[in-house]
Amino acid sequence: MYIRYDQNNQQVSPQPISIAKTEFSGNEGWSTVTYYDWNGDYVRHNENNQIGISSSYVRHDENNNPVTVIGSYQRHDENNNPIYK
Repeated sequence: MYIRYDQNNQQVSPQPISIAKTEFSGNEGWSTVTYYDWNGDYVRHNENNQIGISSSYVRHDENNNPVTVIGSYQRHDENNNPIYK
């Protein structure tokens, strides 16, 4: 368990929030892995140190303009012909 200390080696309060998480259920061919996610108390801030609002990812072009998604992903072959399967 991780414990945070200050410069005088005293435990600080509050301690970071951690959440125990488990990956793999055991039937994927891997053993079950348990780990701690330490982002429980993470709060995003913008460049003005104001609390930021999380939003979904939006792709931008080289001029920082949002790129509108035209449709879903379409796989193509080596001749750039769409593959419909």
